[in-house]
Amino acid sequence: MQGMELTDEFGNVVAGPSKRHLMPALDEDEEESGFTFEESECYKSSTMKSRDYNESGSSNHRRHRSTGSGGRPNRKPSSRNRQKQGGSLRHSMPVQQSASSDYSKNSPEHSHHSRRSGDYSNNSPEHSSRSRKATIERMGSDGSTYSRGKSSCMKYLRHYVESLRLPPGALSEVIKCYESIDSRKWLIENSSSMKTKDALRVRIDSKMDYIETDDNVTRWDEFAQCFDFHLKMSVRCWIPTEFWLVNDPGSDVGPQRFSVACGRKEDLSEEREIANEIIERVQLKRSRNPLASQMRRIEKRIAKIAPRLMLEKKQVIVTLCTGGEPTDETGNGGVAVMQEFVDCLVSLTKLPVKIVIRLCTDNEKVTDFFNRLDSKLDDIEVLDDFFGEAMEVYLHNPWLTYAFGLHRLREAGIATDFMCELDERCFTIDDIHQFCKELITGEDVDLPHPSSWDAFITSMGSILSKEQEQWNPVKRKQTPWIDIKKLEEMFGRQQTTSSSYPTTGVGRKEDFGERSSPTKSDPLENKNNSIHSSNNDMTLEQVIKRWSHQSPNFKSLNPLQDLLVNMPTIFPPHNIKVEPHEYFQKWNCLSREAFTGDDDEVDAVLKRAVRRSKLFLHPDKLPQDLTENQTFLFKTIWDVMQEQEQKTLK
Repeated sequence: MQGMELTDEFGNVVAGPSKRHLMPALDEDEEESGFTFEESECYKSSTMKSRDYNESGSSNHRRHRSTGSGGRPNRKPSSRNRQKQGGSLRHSMPVQQSASSDYSKNSPEHSHHSRRSGDYSNNSPEHSSRSRKATIERMGSDGSTYSRGKSSCMKYLRHYVESLRLPPGALSEVIKCYESIDSRKWLIENSSSMKTKDALRVRIDSKMDYIETDDNVTRWDEFAQCFDFHLKMSVRCWIPTEFWLVNDPGSDVGPQRFSVACGRKEDLSEEREIANEIIERVQLKRSRNPLASQMRRIEKRIAKIAPRLMLEKKQVIVTLCTGGEPTDETGNGGVAVMQEFVDCLVSLTKLPVKIVIRLCTDNEKVTDFFNRLDSKLDDIEVLDDFFGEAMEVYLHNPWLTYAFGLHRLREAGIATDFMCELDERCFTIDDIHQFCKELITGEDVDLPHPSSWDAFITSMGSILSKEQEQWNPVKRKQTPWIDIKKLEEMFGRQQTTSSSYPTTGVGRKEDFGERSSPTKSDPLENKNNSIHSSNNDMTLEQVIKRWSHQSPNFKSLNPLQDLLVNMPTIFPPHNIKVEPHEYFQKWNCLSREAFTGDDDEVDAVLKRAVRRSKLFLHPDKLPQDLTENQTFLFKTIWDVMQEQEQKTLK
């Protein structure tokens, strides 16, 4: 895939003999570093190429196909206590140094010599990225010419914000996130399962006015596009990043660990070339995917610098790019292997890290496994491809256009907490106000609070009129960042105080006591009150039937979207006929307004929502300690949803 080339400040891209002889394979215990950045310029569909793997694992280049949109099985991305990711690490290969190489450790001569001799021990993330700010300042403190100025990094961050067509107001938040990152580590699955053609890749025109999808591409194709973008961003914005292949690719391909942006500016082009060469030559032959063992090694390395990270209030971003389930070192899977991987993640989250899991597959079994991790662990975000993630966001917050630039920020770990929660819950009007300040207006604009509804709507309309429209992957056309009409429908002008605002969705987590109490104008409240008030006089079967069937005769099933939106009304505590259980709170409630629009749009949203409900309600996924009433409730909901799905979705 082609993209924007590095500027003169970074030097020209190295062309010529491969530098792979500089990078012998590393032992497991050897320290090494690597980094990846994002490309800020749009991919051009006419130049985008993909690698199609044949049975032997070799790669052939071919043009992208233009196909229809592709969905991805529902996968709830997780991220509760988010911080920003970034960092840049560089390939380090401790090799015994020649006796003749007596150079000062800080001199340019030593730096050049150690590169050629393979001694990169001082360029590991642990050694060279104390924090991104410290790295930049330390490298420039000796007056050498290979340092990277902070102003230069800020210039390229601004460039990426602009080229991703993000509002100018987003820059200040992006910088805050960027400065909170110490470094990044990417763990990349390179097993044979990555040859499976169940992934999706995007095709973007030169101005980002239109985005298509290439379906039926390999998981490695999807990963490679993501890798290419972030590698370029790492180089430009000086984010130390270490890339770590799960399986040793072999000496004919390159090292298992490699990095960028941990050394001299003059080395960036070569580091980028080396990283691209390794990814291009990887042979996906190994059937094993030992994620747990590699996560333990990553944890050990981060633990060494944890005291400094906590002192500086920094974080390491650990990004896992995978498409398959974990296995052990021999390629065997199973419950014990999965539990070992979960235990490793739990242990890693105790360190100052944020974990981003970028799934590159449509496989429901894989997505379900990682979704469940997301619901159990903090500081973990599971991300789908752009189109799949946009649908997840729309189910909760249909007032927002989930643009490609916003997706790239989340992948890069430089998105705010609010940005990372868009796919997890329905935002309240106060949340929307804060989100608009972070993404749209920035700190310099005084955005009226929605308690003054007319002033808020007028101000937002004026601001949005000056912003470029974004490609909306749900509606398949360009739309403004914020749908003012949708906000009016959802919240209305009659609200006078923040406490009286209706919430964005129906049956939100707020209704279960996790946030504020339900508002008086909540569209779910009337139904809740009617059900709850008469619960004492009804059997459990009758309570369920009032949810499933249309009144007053209760003979026909309710529309599918009503069943989905109102499902929480028959969960405890609203349904007093069923005992409470923590599993009920794992249902991420949906916005009623997500199911309005033209037929094709509603049909696509319904399919995504139904897929999510199946993952939640499937008998094999339910807890083993359910009571008789809880079991009956879940079974009845499952049967009703199955019946109505068959009638509604062809």
